[in-house]
Amino acid sequence: MQAGFDAVKLAPFDEMPKGLSDREKIEEFTRIGLERSSAVRQAIGRKVDLLIDVHSHFGVDDGIALAKRFESLNLFWLEEVTPAKPAANLAAINRAAAMPTAGGESIVGVEGFYPYIVAQAVDIVMPDVKVCGGMWELKKIASLAEGAGLQVSPHGPASPVGNVAAAHVSATLPNFLILEFSYGEVPWRAELIDPPEVIVNSGIPLSNRAGFGISLNEKTVARYAL
Repeated sequence: MQAGFDAVKLAPFDEMPKGLSDREKIEEFTRIGLERSSAVRQAIGRKVDLLIDVHSHFGVDDGIALAKRFESLNLFWLEEVTPAKPAANLAAINRAAAMPTAGGESIVGVEGFYPYIVAQAVDIVMPDVKVCGGMWELKKIASLAEGAGLQVSPHGPASPVGNVAAAHVSATLPNFLILEFSYGEVPWRAELIDPPEVIVNSGIPLSNRAGFGISLNEKTVARYAL
């Protein structure tokens, strides 16, 4: 918050094993995730947007129940409660959820997103520029979503290069909503590119120079290369 961000996303269920069938364990992990989310909401206040990524740890019935238990936290969105396939599972949760739902980070291309969008799996589609097929494919997916009346929020996290690529596409999208950013990843993250990565008023300023408007800082690359 001190850095000026007006939205926070967290994944509070990542310690929960996928495919868990023990009802007591499911409830235990659910409770822990809800408590973590509540603590973050209390810390950031009601004016800052709170986004929850479930990373597909729940089944349909438990996912619907989870969405109802999150209603008091006034979420900006609830992301990928179940896996992307079959899309009907997410669609069932989407119909039951009071808050907007989001997802699609692992889906490839227009061909992959078409049944996802037609099924109304989510309210907000999240193609990842590194996964979906690149910048042009991201733009085509966004147009497909626009035709269905859906918003687009390109998935991260990404390096400064990936974020700039996604941001340039996002700037052209009439249905763009928000772009994910990995805050505080490593102390030298901003210095990986030249000019260094900056965030202004919770946004990424785009250069008017040719191309992405950035170049790799070869000194930083050499220093931290593995």
